[in-house]
Amino acid sequence: MFTSLRIKLLASFFLVVAIAVGTIAYIATISATNQFDRYVSRDQAEQYQRLALTFTNYYRYAGGWNEVSNLTEKVAEMYSERFVLTDPDGKVISDTAAKLENKELEDDWSSKSITLRLGEYPIGKIYIKTQERSTLQKAFLDSVNKSVITAAVIAGLAGILLATFFSRNIVKPVRNLTTATRKMQEGNLGQRVDISTNDEIGTLGKAFNALGARLKKQKQLREEMVSDVAHELRNPLSNIQGYLEGLKEGLIKPDDEVFESLHRQSLVLNRLINDLRAVNKAKAGKLKLEKKPIVLEDIVSNAVKSIENKARDQKIILNTRLPDSTLVEADPERLTQVIRNLLDNALTHTHEGGRVTIHVRSEKDQAIIHVVDTGVGISNSDQPHIFDRFYRVDKSRSRHTGGTGLGLSIAKQIIEAHNGEISMKSKEGAGSVFTIVLPRIDDFNDKNDN
Repeated sequence: MFTSLRIKLLASFFLVVAIAVGTIAYIATISATNQFDRYVSRDQAEQYQRLALTFTNYYRYAGGWNEVSNLTEKVAEMYSERFVLTDPDGKVISDTAAKLENKELEDDWSSKSITLRLGEYPIGKIYIKTQERSTLQKAFLDSVNKSVITAAVIAGLAGILLATFFSRNIVKPVRNLTTATRKMQEGNLGQRVDISTNDEIGTLGKAFNALGARLKKQKQLREEMVSDVAHELRNPLSNIQGYLEGLKEGLIKPDDEVFESLHRQSLVLNRLINDLRAVNKAKAGKLKLEKKPIVLEDIVSNAVKSIENKARDQKIILNTRLPDSTLVEADPERLTQVIRNLLDNALTHTHEGGRVTIHVRSEKDQAIIHVVDTGVGISNSDQPHIFDRFYRVDKSRSRHTGGTGLGLSIAKQIIEAHNGEISMKSKEGAGSVFTIVLPRIDDFNDKNDN
């Protein structure tokens, strides 16, 4: 029964409304009764003072209490309380109920009394027998209490109606999210929810939409990756198969050129497989590094030498700006892989006659590498995804321009595994700048000293 969120919210609202309205009604009733009783008490006190003045004046003008019963009868008609008049010694002179005349009054007969004085001399005492509220007073209090209860009921009903309305508004987007989530679970990643508020529910909706878009993008990238990998595997395998069939049938002579071609195709396959393994290891946090203190300029120089021929063939100017020695603690092989990947990408996307520059600089406790090219640049829509797995700026199937979209993702994982950062700035048509920031050490003994 109470598994529904709306039922739970309604039950909570109802309980809060009942407690709040009931408490207010109770306090209002008690307060109204107390205020009314205080008002009645003040009114009675004034009446009693007037009564005392009436009997005192009677005594002054009559010279005593003779025939005071006539006054007592008139008082009895005016007041609902019972009064008893005694002399200073406590003997009853007159009783509005005509029951205690000429008798001694008991001490506990009444808790209210007024001493009558003529000047400084006591001439008697009036005892008042307090009665319960009159019929009129009771009717007034009943009317007040009914009004309070009626107002409480109306307020409670209004609160319940508002609670029902608000619970519906709260639960509706949650239900929409649940429905969208179930459809997404079934494979429909295009689900989105309408966001009309800026509260926690709205924030949840925005997070859901962002997650849906991300999952859809990842699905698209995975599908493209599968297609790309299949394409990349098909080309070298087809070439290898063709050479092997030709060799088998005797159509191709097994000379050095054939074996060299087969070797190149196997290298392509090996590189693709190594890239996929590196991505999986990085994703699982199992990317092993063999860190040691190294001179960063040596790593950069070796990476530059490995691509000099490619730069020369493409007629691209390759510049370096390297200081004397910048020491970092890193895995030389992995760091070389990253720098070569960035340089290779820069050459791939830079036209003939362009320029690729790599320079290293130190800043406080950081070593910074910049790879700058004057190539085609990267569009604003592509820049947020440039380090995503399987993402390619160039959607073509050619490895020469498109690749499989693994290189930059691997580079990011490697740099982050070195406690560093990699970032990119680009302007379409004006080139790109890739920046690597690594922790710098002062000398080869720093690691051991610490």
